[in-house]
Amino acid sequence: MVLTSFGLKNVPSNVVLLIEEDIGDVKSVFFRKISLDALKLGKKVHYISTRSSRNDIMEELTRSGIHDHLENLDVIGNFSDPVSLLDMCYRRHKLTSRLYGEDAGPLHNITDADVCIIDMFSSLFIHEEIEVISETIEALTKISREENITFLLAADIGILPERAEKIVRSMVDGVIQFKTEYAGGKINRFINIPKMKGSIPLNKMIAYNVTGQGITMDTRERVG
Repeated sequence: MVLTSFGLKNVPSNVVLLIEEDIGDVKSVFFRKISLDALKLGKKVHYISTRSSRNDIMEELTRSGIHDHLENLDVIGNFSDPVSLLDMCYRRHKLTSRLYGEDAGPLHNITDADVCIIDMFSSLFIHEEIEVISETIEALTKISREENITFLLAADIGILPERAEKIVRSMVDGVIQFKTEYAGGKINRFINIPKMKGSIPLNKMIAYNVTGQGITMDTRERVG
């Protein structure tokens, strides 16, 4: 999938990955590409959005070319109840409970997914205790192993308390950070991968641009 374009030699599966961004909405572009790549491989994708309706997400995804793979795509919009997410985690560590949201529908079982995207994970836990956040990550990790699901959790850096952010980074299997720098009237964008299961920590960042086709990597920069 798109992770190979970062130069990663071993793309992990059945893991929990944290996707962080300091400013902007590159995460959504990244998730659209992840979804398209997974669907093209015949994988089933569940896309949960806390910020947009199902119709809005579907419009964004179909513009990316996903309209040919809709049978394996499940989109839930306006998801806003962290209690229901916790309930799904604690119920025998299976995401089989009702998802609450404007577009949630009657019942969604996402244990049959290969890839589950939660955008934005951090916004669900702004007012929660650190213990609740860590227990949720622990539950998602257990689910990923038992049900063979790769979770991608979106977070804006600075939304959660600093200690909570550090705990989340320490508990997940991998961290991908989208960084933006301003210098000399120019915007420079970089991808930093400080942690990834099965890979040696990186000592450099990868330059990228956002285009109509999505995220375009600077092929002169490679990981490892």
